Amino acid sequence: MRSAPATADRRPFRRVVLALDTVSGDPSVLDRAAALAARLRGELLALFVEDIDLVRLAGHQQVFTCSTLNGGVRELAADHLQTSLRLQTQRLCRAMEQAATRRQVKAAFQLRQGRLMTEVLDAAGVDDLVVISWSAPSWSASGRATPWAGSTPPASVVVQALAEARVRSVLLLHPQTGDGPVLVAFDGSEAAWHGLATAAQVADVDGGRIEVALLAERVALADGWAHEIGVKLAESELTANFLLMPRAEVRVLCELAARRHCTLLVLGADRTLWEGETARSLLHRATCSVLLVR
Repeated sequence: MRSAPATADRRPFRRVVLALDTVSGDPSVLDRAAALAARLRGELLALFVEDIDLVRLAGHQQVFTCSTLNGGVRELAADHLQTSLRLQTQRLCRAMEQAATRRQVKAAFQLRQGRLMTEVLDAAGVDDLVVISWSAPSWSASGRATPWAGSTPPASVVVQALAEARVRSVLLLHPQTGDGPVLVAFDGSEAAWHGLATAAQVADVDGGRIEVALLAERVALADGWAHEIGVKLAESELTANFLLMPRAEVRVLCELAARRHCTLLVLGADRTLWEGETARSLLHRATCSVLLVR
């Protein structure tokens, strides 16, 4: 039986790097990111990325915007866009400073121009946790997708970018928070131990409950994992509920998280990538935040 690696005891992340753009720039997300940074005993970097394509578009003539509030139409001018972006940047910077003060964390605000995922993954290091204020579609009983406000970037894009990047982990932050447990998919790998350590640190924020899906084909192996996990969680005065789920796919884990009203689903990034496009597409149906760990 494989024991918990010594690296599972290290501080999981040095910084929380929060990605913000013109669509996902919700100030309330900054407080959630600051709370997470405080719980992880790390720093917060709020990275606001001006969409380079939008900036270039504003430089063209005969480009117009239409207001859904009053039906008015006006030309999209570069100076109008720059003013709007500057005001949004100031608003987000103030919100970050207030959140950092409330949560007592060291924080920095950085402005870049480019494409969101490219700039964020370039800024993040191997010991950073990248947080994407994720806007995937919700799903009705009829199976029809209802987009949330803002839809950048899709979960499939985030996961694919993770596959090509040096960043270790990405948190897809769901716009809604619940009061259910944190669900960890555990396969005994080093990434799974890191995911468990992170779950233990954020569990108090999310109600203090942890459920562990043991992805073991043998009962003896699952029992051994459960014992080791119990010992590790006891150090943080936490307990876990264990579920034996051999060969559980991402689809099954997402469905389980929905049934149990989980606030966070922790998945191995490499396992998710290995399952291919189907698994990445399934993340669009997730009803809670998803942490992809490697």
